[in-house]
Amino acid sequence: MEKKDLTAADVLAMFAETDRKMQETDRKRQENERFLTENLAETRRIMQENDRILTEKFAETDRKIAEGHRLLDEKFAETDRKIAEGHRLLDEKFKELGIERRENDRALTEKFKELGIERRENDRALTEKFEKLGIKFDDIKSNVNGISDSNGEFAEEYFFTSLKRKMEFAGVHFDDISQDFKLLKKLPNGERLEDQFDIVMINDNAVALVEVKYTARKGYPATMAEQKVPNFRILFPDYAGYKIYLGLGALSISKEVAKEAKELGIGLLRQVGETIEYETNWVRAY
Repeated sequence: MEKKDLTAADVLAMFAETDRKMQETDRKRQENERFLTENLAETRRIMQENDRILTEKFAETDRKIAEGHRLLDEKFAETDRKIAEGHRLLDEKFKELGIERRENDRALTEKFKELGIERRENDRALTEKFEKLGIKFDDIKSNVNGISDSNGEFAEEYFFTSLKRKMEFAGVHFDDISQDFKLLKKLPNGERLEDQFDIVMINDNAVALVEVKYTARKGYPATMAEQKVPNFRILFPDYAGYKIYLGLGALSISKEVAKEAKELGIGLLRQVGETIEYETNWVRAY
C-alpha cells in the first residue's frame, strides 16, 4: 500500500478535530458540573424543608404534651374538688342526724348499733331519717356514685394515654392497645360468662391486661390472677395460647396491695407527680 505524505491541510484538520473533541469534552464537563450543582442545591433545599417540617412537628408534639399535662392537672383539680365537696355534703347530712362520719365500716357499725340500727339495714334506716328532713337518700348515693364513676373513668383514661404513648409493658413491646374489652358469652354448659377488661395490649404472642382503679383495694390483685386471666382465655379463645401479663394501675395503692401484687407477679402503675411510675421488675407471664 502506498504511503501518503501528510500535507499541511491534513495536519491543520487533525488539530481542528482534536480541538473540537477537547471543546466537546469541556462542554460535557461543564454540563456535569452544572447538573451536580443544581442537584446539590435541590438536595439542600429538600433537607432544609425536612428539617423545617420536623421542627414544626416536634414543636407541635411538645405543645400537645404540655396541653395534655395542663388538662390532666385540671382534671385532677376538678376530681379533688368533687371529692372534697362530696365529703363535705356527707359530713353535713350526717351531722344533721347527729352521726359522726367515719372512714371505716367498724366505726360506722358501732355508731349505728348505738342508734339501734343494724348495719344490714343501713340504707333503710338512713332513708327514713333523711326523708324526715326532706332529703332523698337515693340522690345522695347517686351523687357519691357519680363522683366515683367519674374518678374511675378519669384514672382509666390517664393510664391508657401513657401506655398508648409507650406501647410497652414489663419490657415487652405491643402492637395494639384497646380500652374496655367486654364480652358476654354463653358457655357449652349453658351458663353465661361476662367480663370487662379496662386496657388490653396485644402483640403476636402476648397480651397485657391492665386493670385500673381510682383506689386499689386489698384482694383485687388476687381477683385479677384468679378470675381475669381464665375469663379472658375463655371469652377470647383466639388468644388462649398467648402469654398474659397483668398490670394494676391506680392513683392510690397501699403497701399491702403493692405487696400482694408483687407476690402474684402483677405490675403496678402509679401516679407520681405529673408522670406515671412503672413497677414491673417482678412481672411474670400467666
